[in-house]
Amino acid sequence: MAEIIFEVATCVLAAYGLMVLIHQFLVYIKQHNKGYRNSQVKLVLIVRNQGETIEGVLRNVLPRDFIRKLMPGGKLHVLDMDSDDDTLDILRKLEKDYECLEVLRKSEKDALFRCFEEPENNDAVWEHAKRRNV
Repeated sequence: MAEIIFEVATCVLAAYGLMVLIHQFLVYIKQHNKGYRNSQVKLVLIVRNQGETIEGVLRNVLPRDFIRKLMPGGKLHVLDMDSDDDTLDILRKLEKDYECLEVLRKSEKDALFRCFEEPENNDAVWEHAKRRNV
């Protein structure tokens, strides 16, 4: 009787281990096979003179991790349209705190839209915009 219980328990645990292994394998494949690299979808927030509200809005939205899950590349691009207040300074500070945030100036908006015209050069355009922000 003890042998039967031992064999049943062993079979149950072996089946459970196999299911966990298959599940982890499928999760790994799903995470590493998204194919988002050359996507034509961008999430862009356009702001001007929002120094009083922008930090609260972004600090409320960004930690929830939905941008990384929702968007290809996991980035929220914020385009500041020559704000007269401290909006750009606040955005620069937040950009250092959140890796999923990328801040662009109005002068760089052409680079943002050029990504849609030249999909094979998306990475080069973004690298150029990042270097200009430094």
